[in-house]
Amino acid sequence: MVAAPIRPGRSAISGRRPDVHVIAVEGVLDPVVATRLVRLVDARTRLRHVGSASTRHIVLDLSAVEPADASAVETLAPAARTAARHGLGLHLVGFDAVAGHLALPARQLVGRMSRYPTLDTALRAL
Repeated sequence: MVAAPIRPGRSAISGRRPDVHVIAVEGVLDPVVATRLVRLVDARTRLRHVGSASTRHIVLDLSAVEPADASAVETLAPAARTAARHGLGLHLVGFDAVAGHLALPARQLVGRMSRYPTLDTALRAL
């Protein structure tokens, strides 16, 4: 499964499986983009909470992100906890290479999140 084509700095949402919601991002992952992602995760969490969505997993496909800002990672980290409180898994795809260039505190935040090397790997595992 491949998410819809995206332009730099944009996101695309795909969901061939009703239980997995994929959000793909391309370009720079800065605090503005991270805030948009958090809002999308929050919206999906609310839909799940009121019974309007059968989503069990939210996958953030960050394999086309380059570079990433440490404050963007700090913005994303609470989204994983929020999703977990509502019975959803939040998973990062393809972000480890970029995360390697971040400062240690940001790398540690990423290290606590569920990660997969590719979208296909994530979808097979979930």
